[in-house]
Amino acid sequence: MYNNISMSWKVVTLLLALALVSLGGALYASQKMVEIDAAYTNLLEGPMQAVVETTRASRLLSDTTAAIYKNMSADTEAENAEARRSLDTAKRGFAEKIALASTLRPQQAQELRAIQSIYDALFTGPCAETIRLSNDTSLADGNTRALDEMGRLCEPAIQRLLANLVTFNERLSAHSQTLSDSLTNASHETNTRTLAITFFATLLVIVIAIVLVRRGIVAPIHSMMATMQSLGEGKLGAAVAGTQRKDEIGAIAKALDVLRGQLAAGEEARQAKAAADEAARARLAHRNEIGTAFVQRMTELAASFASSSSQVADSARNLSAAAEQTSRQAQSVAEAAEEAASNVETVAAASEELATSVREITGQVSRSASVADVAYQEASASNTRIGTLANAASAIGDVISLIKGIADQTNLLALNATIESARAGEAGRGFAVVASEVKQLAGQTARATEEISAKIAEIQSATNGTVTSMDEIIRVIADMKQVSSSIAGAVEEQGAATGEIAHNCQRAASGTQQVTQSITGVGQAAELTGSASTELLALSEGLSGQASDLRTLVEAFVKDLDAA
Repeated sequence: MYNNISMSWKVVTLLLALALVSLGGALYASQKMVEIDAAYTNLLEGPMQAVVETTRASRLLSDTTAAIYKNMSADTEAENAEARRSLDTAKRGFAEKIALASTLRPQQAQELRAIQSIYDALFTGPCAETIRLSNDTSLADGNTRALDEMGRLCEPAIQRLLANLVTFNERLSAHSQTLSDSLTNASHETNTRTLAITFFATLLVIVIAIVLVRRGIVAPIHSMMATMQSLGEGKLGAAVAGTQRKDEIGAIAKALDVLRGQLAAGEEARQAKAAADEAARARLAHRNEIGTAFVQRMTELAASFASSSSQVADSARNLSAAAEQTSRQAQSVAEAAEEAASNVETVAAASEELATSVREITGQVSRSASVADVAYQEASASNTRIGTLANAASAIGDVISLIKGIADQTNLLALNATIESARAGEAGRGFAVVASEVKQLAGQTARATEEISAKIAEIQSATNGTVTSMDEIIRVIADMKQVSSSIAGAVEEQGAATGEIAHNCQRAASGTQQVTQSITGVGQAAELTGSASTELLALSEGLSGQASDLRTLVEAFVKDLDAA
């Protein structure tokens, strides 16, 4: 119940308790003071006033004595009358004071009436003669005799009455003083009791207030301070006490509990963000690893492209040089074949005049044999070079296969890069663009390798045709050598074999024509090989350019990847 009261009302309650204690003490003191005041009033209006009245009666008793002496000293009737009036006034006054004192002190009324009776008896007893003598103006010695009577009877009686009255006053004063002292003690006791009651009641209220404040305010605040310290240390699972209270402490506890919940939510969000950042860093690291591997692989592919392009270019240059040399040798063979044909025709013509020019025929045959031998050697060398050209074309085919495999791997890497960029979302968009360009470049590389493969196939086909032609040329030249040898052998038998010589010369002429035709085919094949080599060189240069473009794209991809 107390915990549900607001702080202001708690303070007001404690202040009201202190005020009630103070008010209770004040009321108690006031009541006691009223009682003491009433007692003082009763004392003043009773015994003390009775003392005053009896004191005044004592003074009136003295006035009575004075009036009697005044009457005794009067010389005239007027003075006597004045003295008598004073005496009557004193009598009335004494009676009034005694009556008033009796009223104020009923307890002593009988004693006061006795004093009044004694006073009244003075005028009929001891003082009667004195007053009579004083009032009788006819007596010459009346005043003297009155004075004697006064001294002998009246004044002693008055003094005795005065002594009784003084004794009564002293007793009444002592009683009044006793009452006054008791009232004073009661007042002091009331003040002391009031102070004690107020002190102990205030102390009790303060103790209760301290207990209530410690239990209802200080202890919850210490608990919340401990909770806040725990929250400051990161212990967000600490329970907040006092949330069920309906006072300001409860409001603070509820706010602290809300703060704890918000801190817990913030911590969970921070941990979630840290986990997300860690996952993002992991994805970034994975992407960097993929990018690094991709860059490394693409760099290797670019280097392989460049190396392959260099090899293709070298092979193309070698093939072009071989084709040019083959063309030149084919031209030389053609010239030699033409010359051999001319010589054979000369031999054929000379065979008709064989009888007259044997030596000339012998020289011509020797020359033909020499030319045939040269043609055979040149044809053999051309056949060897064309074989080398075929091997180079086959090697170029292997290089093209390697380039095609590299292009396929590049296409596969571009596909993987596209998939990873799709997983990366917005951050991998630049990655996807670069991967698409790499994929396009791989497609272009594949198409270029297919074109190069087609050209290589054409070169290989032409080379095979050239090899076949060269084999035919070699065979023909071998036949020419054999014919020349036969001609040389037949020179010795020229006479008997003139017809055979003519026939052989015709065969030699036909062979030289075939050689010329074959050499022409070799020249055309060499020209075709040179043209294909030129195209292959251009393609290899294009492949080198594409490798450079691939390197540029890879560098751009690395920059975009770093920027992402």
